Amino acid sequence: MPATLASAATSEEVIGLVDQWTVLLEQEKYEEAYAFLEAEPFWSAVLIKEIIQAYGDELKNKVTLLNNGTAVDSAGNIRPAKQRKEVEWYSEKRSLEEGIGWFDENRGDVWYDLNINGFVSDLTATFNLEKRNDRLHVILQDIHVM
Repeated sequence: MPATLASAATSEEVIGLVDQWTVLLEQEKYEEAYAFLEAEPFWSAVLIKEIIQAYGDELKNKVTLLNNGTAVDSAGNIRPAKQRKEVEWYSEKRSLEEGIGWFDENRGDVWYDLNINGFVSDLTATFNLEKRNDRLHVILQDIHVM
C-alpha cells in the first residue's frame, strides 16, 4: 500500500515523504520507489528508471538525495544552483492572485528537482496532492525536464 500522510500534513512533511522516495531511487530500488507512492496509471518502475537513465549525456545517471550546490549545463559549465522542492496548494488566495477562477483546498502540487550524480538538475518530478479519507495522497504525475 502506498505511503500517505495525515490530511493536515505540512509542506515540510510532504517534502520529507518525497525525500524518502528519492532515497529509494538513489539506492536504485525502482520497484520499491514505484510502490512507495501512488502514480498515474502509465507509470512503472521500468519507465522511472528509463527516464532517469536517458537524462543528459552521462553514461550512468544516479539520483542522489543530496547535491553539491551546483548544476552542470549541456556545455559542461558548472554554476551555483539550488534544488527546487516546492509544495503549492490550490487555495482561494492563490486562485484570486493567479486568476485561476477555481480553488480546491483538498488539492495541490509538488515540484521536486531530482539531483543527478550529486548535481542539481532540471529533471523534475511533479506530484499531485489529494486529500481523501483524512489522508494526504502524494501521486507521481510526471518526471521531465523543466
